[in-house]
Amino acid sequence: MKKITKLISSAMILAVMATTVACGSVSEKEEPQASENDGGGTTVEENIGFVEDETLTLVVPGKPGGGSDLAIRHYSEALTRLFGLTTTVTNYDSNTIGHQTLATAKPDGTTLTLATSALNVQYITGNSEINPMEDFTLIAAMQDNGFAAIAVPADAPYDDFNGFVEYAKANPGTINAGQPSSGNNTFMFAMMEDTLGIDLNAVEAASESDRLVNLSGGFIDVGFVGIGNAREYEKAGKLKVIGTIAADGKVIDNFDGTLPDNYKTTQEQGFEDIYWGVYHYLLGPAGMDQEMAEAMNASMKKVYDDPQTFEAIKNIGHIPEWHNLEESREIRQKEYDKIVKIADAMGANVR
Repeated sequence: MKKITKLISSAMILAVMATTVACGSVSEKEEPQASENDGGGTTVEENIGFVEDETLTLVVPGKPGGGSDLAIRHYSEALTRLFGLTTTVTNYDSNTIGHQTLATAKPDGTTLTLATSALNVQYITGNSEINPMEDFTLIAAMQDNGFAAIAVPADAPYDDFNGFVEYAKANPGTINAGQPSSGNNTFMFAMMEDTLGIDLNAVEAASESDRLVNLSGGFIDVGFVGIGNAREYEKAGKLKVIGTIAADGKVIDNFDGTLPDNYKTTQEQGFEDIYWGVYHYLLGPAGMDQEMAEAMNASMKKVYDDPQTFEAIKNIGHIPEWHNLEESREIRQKEYDKIVKIADAMGANVR
């Protein structure tokens, strides 16, 4: 963890990225109305971009059950229901293998993924050789990762974020924080360490499903998980939630005003400097036809406007969004440039 903390000492700057480019939260827009093609299928004249006579493979760079996995499955269902596509979802235990699978696929639109800015972190810091800016075709910047629950074992000796911080300060290096070796979760924990003056012990738990299992078994002491999974596991008595973390200024009422106080954001609990935001990108292999990508982008707007999909994405703790290609490129470039600048300042940019 010492190495991670040293590399990420300035990571708070990263959290600004999502809020400077986001189009707004769920509470700032009317929920979409049903589209005219809710009955399924598409018109003959309409070019939806997606290949309609072959199976669309949606790659999940992680095990089943995580936030990206759930989002991809909701999008898969919507693409079948709205456009009549045949889709299949394929999970990979390693996100590196999942990303590599997409990068080496044929650029014919039959293989896509939904990935986060963890791609940037891994490439810039040398943990992956996959270049997120050159090895993929950007199709759309989609939902903000929204609210991540800060989960701890059910018998943890604290019930809120303040209690967790006090315990961590009194017991440095003893709290096992489940996280990937390099990624957004790694940056989030390092940001908390640097800002709060605490020392956590990094334990490998790359996927959300790994963290849920290890939290339930008491093998790790804290981990970030989706709100949907957190609620189910908390209801079953397998873990408890001590707070949530989201982009700057977001409050839990933006997501669900009926959640209890232990789901309030870290900012709502008095920690103004503890916040984070992450985008999801729909990507294909490099070399895809740009007209195809533009048509896919427009089709994803219809997916976003679909009330059923909108609610499904919101219910896993994400903030539903859609951006056209120009906006998507701007969001991704700003995000990448910011990480490069921070990595340069810390001597962590191996590129």
